[in-house]
Amino acid sequence: MSTPLDIVDIHTHLWPPAWGPGGKYAKPAGAFSPEIYRKITTPAALVEEFAAAGVSLAVVTSTIESLFGAEGAVDFAAIREANEWLAELAANQPSLAAFAVTDVFAGDESAREAERAIVNLGLSGLVIDSSRNGKFLADPSARPTLEVAARHRVPVFVHPVAHPNSDVLIAGAGMLGNSLGRGLMNGVAFLSIIQSPILQELPDLHLIFATLGLGGIVQAARGGLYGRAERKHQPRPNIYFDTMGDDPAIVRTLVGFFGADRVLAGTDWPILPALQAQSLAANLTEAGLSDADQRLVAGGNARLLLGLRDAKAEAAE
Repeated sequence: MSTPLDIVDIHTHLWPPAWGPGGKYAKPAGAFSPEIYRKITTPAALVEEFAAAGVSLAVVTSTIESLFGAEGAVDFAAIREANEWLAELAANQPSLAAFAVTDVFAGDESAREAERAIVNLGLSGLVIDSSRNGKFLADPSARPTLEVAARHRVPVFVHPVAHPNSDVLIAGAGMLGNSLGRGLMNGVAFLSIIQSPILQELPDLHLIFATLGLGGIVQAARGGLYGRAERKHQPRPNIYFDTMGDDPAIVRTLVGFFGADRVLAGTDWPILPALQAQSLAANLTEAGLSDADQRLVAGGNARLLLGLRDAKAEAAE
């Protein structure tokens, strides 16, 4: 490869100071190791690690589940504060972009905060939970926020949440069982969307799912938008999956099913370490990707998604 890859990590996490040690919404470390807890509450840790690894841009999120768990009411005052912090962080650090957090299942209140975060704060997209209080993305309560994202042409990261029976899964398979349960919730969110009319009704809606939800493609391939014939002959919907690392076998599966223009490099940092520029290039090559497809997956697709709003504004002028 003649020039280094431009790497954009679409899937990283930081907690605002109010969520960290001593903050008014302080969250305990929980299942996190002390080192992961330190990193997720320390923006400089992300910036320094990614610079050393050769990553150009990290897209930062703070999720509803991180603060409020997977069920129950949310405090929109805390959400607004988090978004203001994320906006300031992204404005002051060129190597970071940030997605606004909102409770997509809170109907119009969520939509108002999404609008404020995108228009007034200038955040680059949204992060929403896969599920909350037994609801998934095709639920009518999610529609107002999805309409805001579509109207402004900003990407929406659909983040995995814990399975309601995660204790049983952890007892059976340790923390990998917990991750599998999260993948199930993310996969069901994906399936709920593709079986609804939302993608047809909101053609400017762009949804990103985590590779934990990859099992959903087995069901998606049985027909509809992702049936075998449809994958060959119809335009792909605006749905993307991140890689959560750079395992060549996983990347090969994602690209084979969705196409190289629907796969985004991501890690879930600090759960996983930063992508390393040299090893990412080697692993994308091992996955069988052409030079052009490697550049799409590494950062080109993310750059396109992050620039859709600006492209729309330029076209309107």
